[in-house]
Amino acid sequence: MRIKQSILVSKKIAKSREEAKRIARKYADRIYTIRETENYYRIRQRPPEDFKGGYRTQKVANGIYIVWGNLKK
Repeated sequence: MRIKQSILVSKKIAKSREEAKRIARKYADRIYTIRETENYYRIRQRPPEDFKGGYRTQKVANGIYIVWGNLKK
């Protein structure tokens, strides 16, 4: 079963964690953690250890991506 693992929000469209969180709420079921990389804010829906196999990334808007993963049984 494929479910959302993370929402990625580009720093080009969100200048702060709070702004990224506000943008991600449109796509997020819940917010588990927020991690910052050089170019993105990664808003996790569930911890990585809940998933198996690879991930798929889907662009949903300019600078916003959803990372889908296969949930462990």
